[in-house]
Amino acid sequence: MTELRDGLAAIGVFPSSEELDLFVARYDTSGDRSLNMRELSDAFLTLDAYYAGMVERRGSNHRYPLYRRDDCYMPDTQREFCAVWRTHFRSEVTAETVRQRLQRMPYFNVYEAFNSLDANSSGNISREEFRRLIQSRGFYVSDKEATEIVEKMDKNKNGRVSFAEVSLATL
Repeated sequence: MTELRDGLAAIGVFPSSEELDLFVARYDTSGDRSLNMRELSDAFLTLDAYYAGMVERRGSNHRYPLYRRDDCYMPDTQREFCAVWRTHFRSEVTAETVRQRLQRMPYFNVYEAFNSLDANSSGNISREEFRRLIQSRGFYVSDKEATEIVEKMDKNKNGRVSFAEVSLATL
């Protein structure tokens, strides 16, 4: 975690310990409290396979000893890279705050919340069920956006979100 903090400081991003812990907890799928390349890629690559593939195929700009490791981006790219880090930290803190507020509400129950989304009682929430819920609240959701919601929570990559996957994301 210290290495990540030092690397972020080198590019001008200074997260608090809580922000860094929440970020690592969100993307650490192996449970070792550190991030490997695949886990870090999940945080930064787009869910759109075409664009993610383009970025993954690009070569490195790092040329030792000509550049420092943190100095291999054009200024606009470095600004955007820092902005996405800050956005990650902000969104994780906001999500954790909402999760804690929900847990303090005496009538909130994760299982009942899941069942209210599972319209066909299949034990899983599909892309269509997410989309129907969001649209019933007055928001338009495209197929692509609904798919991205499911992909974000679908840990076993079966195209549906189970109660266990929702519990992990909520608690």
